[in-house]
Amino acid sequence: MPAGVAAQASTDDAAQVVEVVAKTPGAREQKTLSQLFRARAAFEKHHALAPHAILAFRLYARLDAGDLKRLRLDWVSGEERRPVPLDDHQRFTLDPSWTSAAAEAGALLQANLPEGALAWKVDVRSPGAGDDSRRLGDLRLECEADTFHGNLQRGIRSPVSAIMAAQGTLCQLDDAEVWFAERPVFGITLCSGARLRRLPYRYLHGSDGTLALAPLFDWPYQLRDRAFFLPLDDRAWPDETQVVFDYMEQPQVDAAAGSGSAPEPAPCGALAQPAAP
Repeated sequence: MPAGVAAQASTDDAAQVVEVVAKTPGAREQKTLSQLFRARAAFEKHHALAPHAILAFRLYARLDAGDLKRLRLDWVSGEERRPVPLDDHQRFTLDPSWTSAAAEAGALLQANLPEGALAWKVDVRSPGAGDDSRRLGDLRLECEADTFHGNLQRGIRSPVSAIMAAQGTLCQLDDAEVWFAERPVFGITLCSGARLRRLPYRYLHGSDGTLALAPLFDWPYQLRDRAFFLPLDDRAWPDETQVVFDYMEQPQVDAAAGSGSAPEPAPCGALAQPAAP
C-alpha cells in the first residue's frame, strides 16, 4: 500500500471527539428545609388552635392539573437525593431523620417540575376532617404556620404585613391567606351551632383582588375556581366553626322557580353531616 494511502486510512480510523451540549435545566420548584422547620415552629406555637391536628405540607398544581401525574418530590442535600413519599392528596410530613444540621447545610425539598408549576401549602387537619368541610381553627393554624413563617405561598409581603406578623395580628385580616377547596366551589357557609353565614362572592375565586397583580399569587390559574378567603377579622367565630363547601358539580336550587330569592342555608348539622339512610 502506498504511504499516502496508509496515512489517509490511519486518519480515517482515528477516534473522533464529539462534543454534546445539553441544555441546562431551569429552576425547579423547591422549598428549603429551613422554611418547613419555621412552619413547624409556628405550628407548635399556635397548636392550641387545633390541639389534635397534625402538620403536613401539600403540593397543588398551579398551572396544569396534569402536572400532578408527573410529580415527584425529593429530599436533596449536597450530592444526596432521596424520594419523599406523597399521599393521594400530594401531602407529605416532616421525616424525623431531617435534622437542623441538614437544614443549616441547605437541604431542600425539590420537585421535578419547573418553577411556577406548583403551589405549596401548610396542611392542618384535625381527626375526622373530610373534603366537604374544614374546621376553622385548622385553617387559622395554617395561616399562622405559613404566612411570614414557612413563607410557602406566593404573594406580596409588605413591610406593614411583616410588622403585623411580628405582632401576631396578620392572620386576623380576611385576605391574609388563600385556601383551596378540593374541587371548584360555588359557595361557602360558616356554621357554628345555630349561627350561619353564607359568605359573599367577594371571598371566592379571588374576585375581590387586583387582577393586574394576580400572577404574583398562587390562585389565578388552575386553582382559581377552588380558591377562597375567610373573614378572619371576625373573631366571634370559634375555632370549632365548620367551613362547609358547596361544590359546583352539586345540584343548585333554582331560586327563580321558587320565591325569587336565594334559599336560606340549612342548619349546621344538616350541612356538615351526611343524610341518614
